[in-house]
Amino acid sequence: MIDYYEKFRLLDENKENEFYAEVNWDSEDKKSNQSKLIRFTFPDGKTAVVKKELLNTMLFAIGTEDEQRQMIPQTLETVHHYKTVLGIKANKEIAKGEMLNFPIELSIPCATLRKEIISGIPKPKKSWFR
Repeated sequence: MIDYYEKFRLLDENKENEFYAEVNWDSEDKKSNQSKLIRFTFPDGKTAVVKKELLNTMLFAIGTEDEQRQMIPQTLETVHHYKTVLGIKANKEIAKGEMLNFPIELSIPCATLRKEIISGIPKPKKSWFR
């Protein structure tokens, strides 16, 4: 991001007009700093001020699928699958064919799983499988 004054010359494809775009033009005005607003100056001297978000929205809308993908922040996250067996002891007689349903939903980010859960479990003195 540009955090200092910068002026861009924008070329007209018809080669009839050229205009300028400026960012951070007033160091005293917090609204125009940090490239939040863009001021366009046209050949006749008129100016227009546009929010950066509106330009981003327009560029996203007219972009191709690949261009849109490049504009969307993406993160790559490793996924770990944890499988376990639930042992159930019945307190009453279970009839043949009777269904026992246990809806379980666990959502644990991998970083949390590693840092908070796995590192918090004390290591056993003996292996659980021997």
